[in-house]
Amino acid sequence: MILVTGASGFVGSALIAYLSQQGLPVRALLRPSRYSPRLPRNIPVEVAVSSLSDERGIRAALKDVSCIFHLASSEKEGQNVNLEKTDIRGLEVLLESAQQVGVERILFLSHIGADRTSGFPTFRAKAIAEKMIQSSPAAATILRTSVLFGQGDGFISYFTRGLQANKLLYAIPGSDDILMQPLWINDLVNCLYLAYREEEYAGKTLQLGGGEYFTFRQVLSMLMERIGVKRQLVPVAPAALRARNLWFGESPKAALMSTYWIDYLAADRTCSLDSLPQQFNILPGRFSEKLKFILPARPSR
Repeated sequence: MILVTGASGFVGSALIAYLSQQGLPVRALLRPSRYSPRLPRNIPVEVAVSSLSDERGIRAALKDVSCIFHLASSEKEGQNVNLEKTDIRGLEVLLESAQQVGVERILFLSHIGADRTSGFPTFRAKAIAEKMIQSSPAAATILRTSVLFGQGDGFISYFTRGLQANKLLYAIPGSDDILMQPLWINDLVNCLYLAYREEEYAGKTLQLGGGEYFTFRQVLSMLMERIGVKRQLVPVAPAALRARNLWFGESPKAALMSTYWIDYLAADRTCSLDSLPQQFNILPGRFSEKLKFILPARPSR
């Protein structure tokens, strides 16, 4: 049995669908919520409902589980979330319970740029989690990825909303020449599956990115072209954008950038362009081509 945490998220729902199509037994771990989870339709999958901090609930969810795909994170839930209390404490419970029941494999989704000395909470928390997982008895594979994209993602959809919410100007943090390397969700899911299936990936930390580099300005220009809007991109000091979010809260319509994305765009989060062919023999999907299907073109306004 395979347990997938963060199963209703963008990556989790895609991974569950793929694993089920391969005929593998999958259990989705969902945290308690009054909202209906986003799970793939017509896919046979078990469901366990528990927060990661609930030791009893996690032990029950791990019954007969030999492998965990740990995808859950609170990183995009706002600047007031303490990731070292939520994500790290939850991981402690998960790893302790996994050791008790004899889980053999753990695959963890991290970020390029994860660093325990980072000044950015998301990247610091990911590095702490990596170390904890590497120290566990289970054979671990860590996949550090660049920015992910696909239908229903938190990247294209987020910035599209932000551009549409502003009428003339769109504030971007600091330098607009930060490089991005969009990685298609289907390519990531294939890599996760291969990392699970092939023993050669056990014990490794891998960096994964798409096959193209774009500056952030180029990405926004491509999005504007697809949705038919024109906005003046205005560089603003990241400290000023963070202060605005701190004092007034984050914009629910993405009109002003969230602290997560301000931090993400503080540095290039890229790796080698041939990371997928070299490590998994996969030819990466092209961002410019996939974007045509994710965002159908609209007339300019």
